[in-house]
Amino acid sequence: MEPFDSQEHIYTISELNDEVASTLTQTFGVIWVEGEVSNLMRSAAGHVYFSLKDESASVRCAMFRMQNQSLDFSLKDGMQILARAKVGLYKQRGEFQLIVEYAEESGEGLLRQKFELLKQTLLKEGLFDEEHKLPLPEIPETIGLITSPKGAAVQDILKTIKRRYSLVNVIVYPTLVQGNEATQQIASAIDDANERKECDVLIVARGGGSLEDLWCFNEELVARSIFNSRIPIISGIGHETDFTITDLVADLRAATPTAAAEIALPSINEIMDQLNRFIFDMNQLADRKITDFKHRLKSSSLRMQASHPHSKLQLNLQKLDLIDEKMRNLPMMQLKDLTNIFRISLSKLLASNPKNNIETEKQNLEIKKMAFLNALMGIIESKKNRFSILTTQLESASPLQLLNRGYAVVTTKDDKSIKSIRNISPGASVKTKLSDGSFMSKVERIDKD
Repeated sequence: MEPFDSQEHIYTISELNDEVASTLTQTFGVIWVEGEVSNLMRSAAGHVYFSLKDESASVRCAMFRMQNQSLDFSLKDGMQILARAKVGLYKQRGEFQLIVEYAEESGEGLLRQKFELLKQTLLKEGLFDEEHKLPLPEIPETIGLITSPKGAAVQDILKTIKRRYSLVNVIVYPTLVQGNEATQQIASAIDDANERKECDVLIVARGGGSLEDLWCFNEELVARSIFNSRIPIISGIGHETDFTITDLVADLRAATPTAAAEIALPSINEIMDQLNRFIFDMNQLADRKITDFKHRLKSSSLRMQASHPHSKLQLNLQKLDLIDEKMRNLPMMQLKDLTNIFRISLSKLLASNPKNNIETEKQNLEIKKMAFLNALMGIIESKKNRFSILTTQLESASPLQLLNRGYAVVTTKDDKSIKSIRNISPGASVKTKLSDGSFMSKVERIDKD
């Protein structure tokens, strides 16, 4: 036999351990496991190493410092625990092991795990959804109690019923409320009550206890019986801190059995208050109806009186008197109308008199004349100011202003300006003007710059 014929790849030990570790992690992921602690050892860093065993096998476990410190108890050899762990491999030695993330002592710990698993299952199915909750009757005629007839819970409920509303009928469906047989009895009692249809509301109740004592109220059979019930169910199990699957499925959860009875029934005092308010409202309504009827009766009476022949005759006589009075007053009214028309026409005529228009036009002409004169005086004044400004500018630009600073203006005898030596020759007569006068001179010599 050739040892390598059926194997294409030769593994190193590290490759093999890596692949085995990956396979274990992917296949199992995080699991719950129960066993007895043995060979416990604590490292200086706070990590814990131990084995979990049962009657025929054991597995190595490691729990690191942070997870170990989060425990509310101390691990010891011989202790039975429930652990949540990752399945893995210690690669350096190729040893199969569990990495423990969380641990709790067996017993109630296992029950809590079962509680959570069932809770998640029922939650996904919708058994806790509000849309499935049934409303409670306001004043039930009959209440069914599913509980132990010998327990303290039934006595507390009956006392509360007597105190709040003693007129209600009470039917007790006796069941065990603890132990293996209690689950079937509670579920059967709920089913029987639905078949007999003699109750308006059911209370499932018992007193406080440990998780193990209350476990029958965490069973799936009871939960589904409650969910399928056509009668509203109130759960009153244990104390306020106790919480069961029954509480989640029930139509309403009460903190205690006594609280369940208080929720199911109104107080007789509250009913009397409501009844008194109802009587008061009815009296008010009756008074309003009577008052309204009186008003309608009075209106009908007035309408009947108005339609009586005698009333119509009186009305026609009044109309006749009114017409007669109008006929008598008609000439005087026409005269008043003509007088008013004359006065209006006279006012219009006086308003259109040409004399009034002439006076108005004269006033307008006088106003325009004054406006024209004011405008003309403004223009003249503006022109004067402009002339003064231009005169000042002209004087400042005049070459004669330079004469006051010692300069002179040289011209020919006939006052023609001499701008260059090319315009003059020796022996010519020139006129020189100064600031205070002028004099004549003769050119003796011309020097060119």
